[in-house]
Amino acid sequence: MNSSQAAIKKITQSFHKMTGSFGLGQVEDRYLEMINDPPENRPNRLCVSLSDIHLTDGTVGYQNLSDKTWSSFYDTIAHRCRKYIIKEFVMVLDGDIVDMVRSSRWAENEIYPWERDRTAEFSKVVNQIIREIVDVQHVNFFKWLQGLNIRLKQDSGVDKVKIVVLLGNHDKELFCDQQALKYFYEKGLGQKVEDISTEERKSLGRMYGDEQMFINRNMAPYFPFYYGDKGFRYFATHGQWRDADNSAKVKETDSLPGWSVSDGWSIDTWQKLKFSPFFAPCFGDTVAAGVLSTFIYKVKKRLAEIEYDNPRLNCVIDELDLYRPSYAAIKRILDEVDNMRDKSGKTAATKIIEETLYECIINWLSWDFTYQSSPSFYRVGLKVARRILEWMNALDGKVGAARLEIRSIAGLMRLLMLLNRQYTPSVSLGEMKRFPSFMRAYRHYDFQIHAEGHTHQPLQEEPNIKTKYCSTYINLGSWRDQIVLRKGSGSRCRRNGSLRAFFILDVVNDDKNTQEELPRTFDYFVQDVLHWSDFKDSMNENGRSEPKT
Repeated sequence: MNSSQAAIKKITQSFHKMTGSFGLGQVEDRYLEMINDPPENRPNRLCVSLSDIHLTDGTVGYQNLSDKTWSSFYDTIAHRCRKYIIKEFVMVLDGDIVDMVRSSRWAENEIYPWERDRTAEFSKVVNQIIREIVDVQHVNFFKWLQGLNIRLKQDSGVDKVKIVVLLGNHDKELFCDQQALKYFYEKGLGQKVEDISTEERKSLGRMYGDEQMFINRNMAPYFPFYYGDKGFRYFATHGQWRDADNSAKVKETDSLPGWSVSDGWSIDTWQKLKFSPFFAPCFGDTVAAGVLSTFIYKVKKRLAEIEYDNPRLNCVIDELDLYRPSYAAIKRILDEVDNMRDKSGKTAATKIIEETLYECIINWLSWDFTYQSSPSFYRVGLKVARRILEWMNALDGKVGAARLEIRSIAGLMRLLMLLNRQYTPSVSLGEMKRFPSFMRAYRHYDFQIHAEGHTHQPLQEEPNIKTKYCSTYINLGSWRDQIVLRKGSGSRCRRNGSLRAFFILDVVNDDKNTQEELPRTFDYFVQDVLHWSDFKDSMNENGRSEPKT
């Protein structure tokens, strides 16, 4: 294909995408794999969806929810099941349930998530992380998850329990190592790999573009990329496919198509690419593992070497994992350094923090992969930032030089936060029209709800789309502690526990007056729990000390 042919092809594809997005022209029905189509005479059903639990190995901070929280949540589910005489229960864990990226094990072993060609070292770290998550840090959570089937049957009379785990962007390292993925299935989810049916394997294979892909009964298959249920009128996917920081751009070749975030939902293209945009390392990994996790690991180690122990600082460092986007965490630690300097002047601790941060940022800006994976609109700015920092470092020893380096780093983080649109608190109508639930090609499924996670920003929007049912976009937010940036001056953040569970009831209508018109009734509701406290806000000299609910 010569350059003029390629240009014509690209223009044609763009035209078809544009006309399809705006509802112009004829659009043929298209079909998705693994869309559940329950019979009309089905029993009462309940679906509960959660997202972004981010269970970590605890090496760069531990901010996951307490066992009591999960126990209380089970009571809520069991109560709903009894009240509505639920016989089928579905739990959808919408991506990033385990977090393989945010760990000190990468820096400790001097390897990073994008260095997959170092097979032995990569496998060692991935298996170490998943075992610490499942066997050490979150034993009780996985017992809770595995016990849902038996407990709901015993406590609430539920006949069938299904747990669906979707692919996220912080768990993709699992899929690079069969040993680690199999361990998660069997020890985490309590599901023997050899018991996964041939039909389910074929269906997952068709989702990913090759029916035979997971046919080997000893192979652990990938998690589904999406979940769809016509009975619940519900479609869920993690949402990383809309985030340029956390999806890999693929260039077009003579034999394969290209794809970038601007192309939107492109299931046929992804299948041809073996879904590589979502399994390949991405720019977000360089920030989360290359900068943030490495900084936390190194600075804690160096402060321990000088026997420096400050509860408040320890707390701030352990909380850096809670910021979304991650760039905000760098600005937070710099603010804390300023606070320490105002109180005590320049000390050994502030020197270690600034030097370690500079080292991590310069290393990040020196890696080829940082530029290869970064969105194009970042690339020039990152290269300029590197030159400025190196120039300032050359001036080290002159008045103000070191402080200028740190100020420049703070400015770079502010710019990256500004450019990261994925974390804005709204979604435009134009964007929502390109979601698979609402695209004209998939409207024959009659989906009413499109759900995502990923951003950690709970959100609900009601797009005006001419479909059979009223349409709703819902972002599941997160199910863990997090840091929320404040607007304006004064206190810059608030620490809170953000818990959002999305419930869908699909039940038989027992009202004789409306049975004929509405044989089944559907209710959609969200249970939000936002927890904050004086303990979380104070951050006094005793560090973070609070009762866990």
